Amino acid sequence: MNWKHILTVIVFSALPLIAAAEDQENRTLAETGSAHYRFERLNLDSADGQRHYRLDIGIPRNPPAPAGYPVMYLLDGNNAVAELQEHWLAELNAGTPPLLVMIGYDIDGTYDGEQRTRDYTGATARAFLQVLETRIKPLIQAQYSVDRTRQTLWGHSFGGLFVLYALLEQPDAFQSWIAASASLWYQPITFDNGMALTAFPAGTTRSVRMVRGEREGRPPIAQFDGGSEQRRKEMQAVPNDANRLLAEHLATLPATEASYQQFNGRNHGQMFGTALHLGLRRAAGLPEQP
Repeated sequence: MNWKHILTVIVFSALPLIAAAEDQENRTLAETGSAHYRFERLNLDSADGQRHYRLDIGIPRNPPAPAGYPVMYLLDGNNAVAELQEHWLAELNAGTPPLLVMIGYDIDGTYDGEQRTRDYTGATARAFLQVLETRIKPLIQAQYSVDRTRQTLWGHSFGGLFVLYALLEQPDAFQSWIAASASLWYQPITFDNGMALTAFPAGTTRSVRMVRGEREGRPPIAQFDGGSEQRRKEMQAVPNDANRLLAEHLATLPATEASYQQFNGRNHGQMFGTALHLGLRRAAGLPEQP
């Protein structure tokens, strides 16, 4: 008996099963289905036709309240879809499950570094904020029942930086703002403008939640090749605890509830899932920790 031949046959016969198992493991809840949410996809192009956005919409299976669903807009939507966990969605039934609008790009992977840098940072962030306010939000409000008094904007890393930029630019656009691991070092003007702020528009209230991992750092600024020596100096001047300092300053402003939390043992990448879980519960009106 040729045992080598038999072993080879067994191994190669098992490969399709292994591949199928891995494929199943890598599929998102939008593909496999959820007992608590159903998913739809919308596509949206920028006005100039150069940018192609993918909106993955998570709709609670529970019917909306008379005022509509709370709505949570999530940046880096491709990765947000990939990170969603069924037991997280199950927890939301104890509160008011939000409509989830995961704003990504029409790509195969989870990240597009060039597009997210363009949309979330620098002078071009203003154009993306306009897309969000004048194209994406009206589209969602026209197709789904949403409570416009309970809107959350969530982002991580460059996405967290954009959340803070949008807060300073259009503070009435959302009622709840969640900035995770915001890369304030990359765009010093956002930190500087935030620390110089003395008040938001009167007559409105807002909640700002900022979180970061204990093991997070930032790239060596001396090696940064994305700008001038002056820009590198400005980036270096942003303190390492900028997220905490900004949150503490925002908390002193009228009609603003702002807080900061550091998560022990978490690095930058791990904070995506941690902050996503926290944000989902917060948007549902639940305590952040189950």
